[in-house]
Amino acid sequence: MEAREARMESAFEVGLAVPHVRGRLRRRLIPELLRARAILIGMLALVLVVAAILAVAVVFLRIKGAGTLLVTLWPAYVFVLAGYASTLGFKDRRLWALVLAGTLAIVLAGLGAGLVASVVSVRNGEGNKAFAITLLGLIFIGFGLPLASALARGRRWFTELRSADGPAIATAATLEQEVKIADLVVKAGGASADPASVAGATGREGVDPLVSVRGLKKHFPIVGGLLRRQIGTIYAVDGVDFDIYPGEVFSLVGESGCGKTTLGRTLLQLTPPTAGRVIFNGFELDDVDPDDMRPLRRRMQIIFQDPFGSLNPRMPISDIIGEGLFAQGITNRAERDKRVEDSLEIVGLRRDYTRRYPHEFSGGQRQRIGVARALALGPDFVVCDEPVSALDVSIQSQVLNLLLDLKRDLNLTYLFISHNLSVVEYFSDRIGVMYLGKLAEVGSVEELYRNPRHPYTVALLSAIPDPDPRKRRKRLVLKGDVPSPAAPPSGCRFHTRCWLRERLGNPEQCVTTEPVLRVLDETGHRAACHFAEDINEAVVQETAATQSVVETAVAG
Repeated sequence: MEAREARMESAFEVGLAVPHVRGRLRRRLIPELLRARAILIGMLALVLVVAAILAVAVVFLRIKGAGTLLVTLWPAYVFVLAGYASTLGFKDRRLWALVLAGTLAIVLAGLGAGLVASVVSVRNGEGNKAFAITLLGLIFIGFGLPLASALARGRRWFTELRSADGPAIATAATLEQEVKIADLVVKAGGASADPASVAGATGREGVDPLVSVRGLKKHFPIVGGLLRRQIGTIYAVDGVDFDIYPGEVFSLVGESGCGKTTLGRTLLQLTPPTAGRVIFNGFELDDVDPDDMRPLRRRMQIIFQDPFGSLNPRMPISDIIGEGLFAQGITNRAERDKRVEDSLEIVGLRRDYTRRYPHEFSGGQRQRIGVARALALGPDFVVCDEPVSALDVSIQSQVLNLLLDLKRDLNLTYLFISHNLSVVEYFSDRIGVMYLGKLAEVGSVEELYRNPRHPYTVALLSAIPDPDPRKRRKRLVLKGDVPSPAAPPSGCRFHTRCWLRERLGNPEQCVTTEPVLRVLDETGHRAACHFAEDINEAVVQETAATQSVVETAVAG
């Protein structure tokens, strides 16, 4: 309870409401239990192989004694089936599964040790028989001891406490039923939410976010040395908080390597998060078991950045788009082909393109195919990972307008990832500016472009070229290189390049204290800067005017 209250208080401190959680998906098994499950399934496979060999010997080779041995192995069949049954209880943290698997491990190890001891104690036994018994005993020990070790180290999975007032576990069947209801609503011409009711950056009283992210982290280990031990950590995403409401476009901008793509992939559970919470439509996702995540995959899709590398060159378009439909249980070929053709028509491509291969299309057409693949399952939420960065400018406008039309017609919600601030201004409702794995500023498009309150955002906006060649706006140059995400600076991560800190006389607070992403005004505009109130147009113009000609020329 205390931890939960602390999370609630921290959420209000950064200007975010506590998300409503109505269910949580089962977590992915920890490595120790995955190892135990592999051992139990290996035992089952071994017994089945032996039984199959004996059955062949009885039916086809008619070997004497094989039938008797096949029948007398019935305790082994019961034994391995009990082990397989215990693996089914691992996901739900059933204590009986741990007890049953542990009992099997002890019996296996004890039986193997007894067989080996019986051979050792009988000195004048038959050589072949003694060898067979010893081998069988070593096999039992080889299964029993590793199984017992894995269960002993993974017992914390079953003893983790659950809060009494926590949300219930959402089963795959529950999610499947919810997806079917959503499909019926769409076919009937309904919508999950009215975009007009959630338009704008504020005024969403009574509307729950479609996606809520709280303290999300994704760290990658750096391994090295002869033993490949971890020698460091890359802090790709290091504590991010934001909400995405139904029917809006929330954009992430920032320099290359700041963690935008990693954040999008972690949000969709394509890569498991290191820490933090992701709540999608009320269901909490936390390193989710792949089987339980599958029903939600229909509601959350991604458009990849590279239209060339994201399509399999050896598969026709019907299979590229239909692969996800088949994985979601649409096994009827005619129905699958119809949905593929419908999705192609939605994105402005001909229905007879299904038998063509990716190399037969242009870059813009390939990106449209990527959009069609994302929309084929009828999602509510789509992560657009720089969908136009690899396209020509003329094609970019076509794809952007297509995405906006689809958002309006299908009531989609976008997380739009880009580094092109001009595109983001045209496309977005709200914007989050990322720097070195953290959000530096969040606000509506109008407020952020008109009144940026973080020095990094100011520098980014000053780099936008003016379409009028007669106007020459002096750019605010950032000094130095982006720090390594493996060794981020202390305090404010931007302080090593911050022009505002230099102007204020290098205050020590920027180095020692990490700024909180705090609310600055009634519009919900948030910035992670100790001195955000000191930024205004006059200060920016004066700072840009004091830059040397060499700095401005190099930046240009």
